Amino acid sequence: MNKTILVSVLLALTFSFLIFYTFHEFFPPQKVSDIKDHPFFAENKNSDSEKILLLGGSGAVQLNSTMINGLLNKNYENHVFYNLAYNADTPKQRYNSINETVMLKPKLVLYGITYVDFNGFFWLNKAKNVQPLPTIELNPAKLFSSYDDPFLEINPKETTLNFIRESFDDTGLFPEKANRLQLENAPFSFFDEYQTIIADDNDLKKISPDHVKNMAGQDASAKKEQIGYLKEIIKLLQNNDVKVIIFILPQQKYFLDLVPEDDKAIFYAGVEEIESELNVKIYDLSDDYAALNIWMDHNHVAYNKKSMIFSDDIYKIISKEMN
Repeated sequence: MNKTILVSVLLALTFSFLIFYTFHEFFPPQKVSDIKDHPFFAENKNSDSEKILLLGGSGAVQLNSTMINGLLNKNYENHVFYNLAYNADTPKQRYNSINETVMLKPKLVLYGITYVDFNGFFWLNKAKNVQPLPTIELNPAKLFSSYDDPFLEINPKETTLNFIRESFDDTGLFPEKANRLQLENAPFSFFDEYQTIIADDNDLKKISPDHVKNMAGQDASAKKEQIGYLKEIIKLLQNNDVKVIIFILPQQKYFLDLVPEDDKAIFYAGVEEIESELNVKIYDLSDDYAALNIWMDHNHVAYNKKSMIFSDDIYKIISKEMN
């Protein structure tokens, strides 16, 4: 009897996994970087407004695009600001949607970068590819954790719910979480409550050198690839008469204090290469707010009314470059 039950359970698990795997292959969860088909581009392509666009990763997501756009509208007629940043952006990923971005005919593009933009999160991929040959494990849970995107592991529940939610998106059956905020001028990102909370200084002090070394480490091959894509993005924009500005995203003091000097030198050598080769102006905000009490964590300014200095400074850069 027990043998029959065991066989039945194994068959049920196998059948369930096969159904899930097939479902996941046909209806994979959308990656955050898959933006080129986003309706935002079609909706704004023919707009007569003078567009100011901001590109970048999660550090740039934290900007208050509503505030920046309000200041722009107040001081410059027929101008609009859009924050097109999304989490875990890299130049290689951004390149996939650069043609759609150019079609918006922006007047000015700002690109926020930091160490992970040049290393392409290489340590995550490196950690997943230590063995030259695949290792077979007997842990069934491992079957659900091998996906090419290091920021999006297979999750049966998430895959199913995302598919259902998207299928019934217009019905109102699945409202957004109450604490989730989507800004009108930031189509590819949103805020959850934790992103609005300023971290306690004692918690920020608890940062390990190894963590910083991973985040800031400049792998030679990854850096060459990412800088190559960034140059192509800038060239394409410049060839379409778009002014491009690079700004280095701010970081918290305890993080900056632990960045290895070699990695810092390699990163800034890459920045200087882009500046001189493509005649792009660079604004370095990396340590402008390092000691201020405005941080969500070591790499992200909180989306908080006490942290508006970051957004205000970005507006000042825009205003300066337009005059």
